[in-house]
Amino acid sequence: METNGIKGMKIYRGNPLVMGATVVGDSVNFAITAKLGSKCELVLYKKGENKEAVRIPFESSQVIGNVYAMSVTGLDYEKYDYNFSVNGEIITDKYAKSLSGKKQWGEASENLKASIVNDEYDWQEDAPLNVPYSDTIMYRLHVRGFTKHSSSKVKHKGTYLGIVDKIPYLKELGITMIELMPAYEFNEIKKQPATLMKGQFSIESPKLNYWGYTDGYTFAPKASYAYSNKIGAEVDEFKYMVRELHKNGIEISMEFFFPVGTNPKEILDCLHYWVMEYHIDGIHANCEEAVMRMIQTDNLLATTKIFTYSFAADTDFYNAWGERRNLANFNDDFMVAARRFIKGDEDMLNTMAYKIKANPPGAAVVNYVANHNSFTLYDAVSYDRKYNELNGENNKDGAVYNYSWNCGAEGDTRKRKIMDLRKKQIKNALCLVLLSQGVPMIYAGDEMCNSQKGNNNPYCLDNEISWTNWNTTRIAKEIFEFTKQLIKFRKEHKVLHLSKETRQMDYRGYGLPDMSYHGTKAWYADFSHFNRHFSAMYCGKYALEDGCEEEPDIYIAYNMYWEKLEFGVPSARSKKKWRVAFSTDNTQEPKDIDRVYNAPGRSITVLVSEKK
Repeated sequence: METNGIKGMKIYRGNPLVMGATVVGDSVNFAITAKLGSKCELVLYKKGENKEAVRIPFESSQVIGNVYAMSVTGLDYEKYDYNFSVNGEIITDKYAKSLSGKKQWGEASENLKASIVNDEYDWQEDAPLNVPYSDTIMYRLHVRGFTKHSSSKVKHKGTYLGIVDKIPYLKELGITMIELMPAYEFNEIKKQPATLMKGQFSIESPKLNYWGYTDGYTFAPKASYAYSNKIGAEVDEFKYMVRELHKNGIEISMEFFFPVGTNPKEILDCLHYWVMEYHIDGIHANCEEAVMRMIQTDNLLATTKIFTYSFAADTDFYNAWGERRNLANFNDDFMVAARRFIKGDEDMLNTMAYKIKANPPGAAVVNYVANHNSFTLYDAVSYDRKYNELNGENNKDGAVYNYSWNCGAEGDTRKRKIMDLRKKQIKNALCLVLLSQGVPMIYAGDEMCNSQKGNNNPYCLDNEISWTNWNTTRIAKEIFEFTKQLIKFRKEHKVLHLSKETRQMDYRGYGLPDMSYHGTKAWYADFSHFNRHFSAMYCGKYALEDGCEEEPDIYIAYNMYWEKLEFGVPSARSKKKWRVAFSTDNTQEPKDIDRVYNAPGRSITVLVSEKK
């Protein structure tokens, strides 16, 4: 069917299985859902103009069920944007792959229109890296906040290209996967009623949604995170970022927020689109249980890492061991246990001993000690209470319980004794994450003492409180170097990140259990509620089970008591000796250990077996 309005344009019945606007050869397929009997029209605009260029009604022959679909040929789509009209109401396509009408970050969007995107891109033979969970080191960040601070010293601050600028840093640290907080198109400005004061009128005041956990256009990368102001630049810049990360051996995961009630097909279409068109390696979504079951059983996503709050332990998917484990539980359980343990709470040994070995077959576990909605790691050892006043909610928002300890002074201090303790506690927390069998995750900036000044919920702050501070202070440099060496140590010792959970038995006859617990006495761990110490030993020969060479045995002493404690150390296997590899206590000099080790208070020490 020919149409008046744009010369040479013809209309045919479209494909109702492909929603949104999709370029297919020399035609564009447009599809939208609306109730049967609705008056639906395609509205085209010339680029940069708000005036409608033409309206094209959907004919009855182009409707199947509640899907309206037309195919348009002869349209120079690069010169046009589009919307849909449903019963006279202009609708911006939820499947839009790029939006025009977006302003700079922090300004409300007006006159939104969808752009027609050709998904062709020179990927240069890019392919999924498929790094197994057992070898994954995660790093979670906010695209804008990661490099927006002046201390980041990058050219492309607060953008996808800013992440590319920091690839050498990520490689130096040892990261194998980054995870982005929501980086698709969302409206960061929401108008909210102001508090009604006596004698004053109530007015609407804008509220910033810095994090992006709100309804949005989940198919379109966020335009304000692109460095170029050119319309559609975000599409190429995001793909370039992914391609460059992959070239450097770094995977990328995306977090998605789908409001309750979102159409399950839309969710699955979105995840398919990002995996196929943007080559992302992981998706992080907390959805309704039925939707998550649909996602976790989807064949196209079978090799994509899938993170959610919790995969049910009573499902076949959790217990079954497949060729590739792609599910992972991502929640605060480890963080709460680790924070309570390092500050010396009672009755934490059973919990912590389980957490360091947890590595179930059906779904991996992600371990971390800080996240976006908690204190940063530095603040967790510097504040006893939250300070969220700048959020404008009278400090009523954010988590009430942070399981933190300020080490003797609230907030900033120059007292050396307190700062030395804080530094040690940060190292203890990092050791718990990186010396445990689960997937370690570092929240951006924790490896260099980033602080949010006690704010545990800066969801509405776009300033130096929420931006990552690339500290160059003495303590920041020390923690960075410690983190880097800790990651290196983990990678060098496969027994610290085996592909299967340890059994606490010598099932191969190697002379030691794959993992064993100890305490004041060797081979006996006393998990009484009043104790705050235990140790774990790993038999290096069990690295053979993952196809690696035999490794040294490792003994890790966890002492969260505030005074020195004596640990009974088992005899080293194969006529070897124990040597201190490193300790979170700087006063502990490396030395050989025979039978007994005196662990400094509030410290974690790693012993490695070597030839005499």
